[in-house]
Amino acid sequence: MIEDIEKTVLRAPFAPAPRGLITGSPSLSPRPPYFVTNRTARTTIERVTRFTAAPAIAKLPAIFASALRG
Repeated sequence: MIEDIEKTVLRAPFAPAPRGLITGSPSLSPRPPYFVTNRTARTTIERVTRFTAAPAIAKLPAIFASALRG
């Protein structure tokens, strides 16, 4: 898609859900796959990659289940 990418910057809120709700800052409720503490990061990313290569509605429940288990 984009050739010769040298650097990527990812921006997201890093406050966990309960703390983010108290302080008023939005947060990502399921732990993002790029967090070190996400237990299912590899599985989630593999499923998202397969979905990107060949999109199908039937693949979405597995992606959501893996992401929410993270």
